[in-house]
Amino acid sequence: MTFSGRVTSVSHMGGLLISFEGRSPNLGDVLRINGGKLLGKVDTVLGPVDSGLVHVHPLFNNVDASRAVGSPVEIAPKKTKVHRGQKGNGKRNDKRGVQNRGRGRRNSTFSRGRTRGGVRSSNRHSRPGKRGRSTPRGKDRRRSR
Repeated sequence: MTFSGRVTSVSHMGGLLISFEGRSPNLGDVLRINGGKLLGKVDTVLGPVDSGLVHVHPLFNNVDASRAVGSPVEIAPKKTKVHRGQKGNGKRNDKRGVQNRGRGRRNSTFSRGRTRGGVRSSNRHSRPGKRGRSTPRGKDRRRSR
């Protein structure tokens, strides 16, 4: 059984109280007047099982709570999310992560440790404090001179 409801009154917080039949809506579901204007999100489900009420608060922009009393209400369809990599056609992009395999990008920052000529850099661990130290530190340094 699906949700169907009717706006019964305005709440003390300025939201709407809606009586309903069928299954209760989820918290956060968006309710709208049948086929029309969006009212707001479900804040609370109140009352006994056989005669529950839904509190919708806050109301969306340009919703006059007093004019909505008596209107039939339904759950608004959820918006479909567009995932990264989708161009809006709903088809899977099979070329993910394969683009160019490093060819043609040698001067970019994504060249995986290579320099302009394509030769691997030899000073990989030349920074102080890293592996491959060329000179010892501390007391051993003084002894080696």
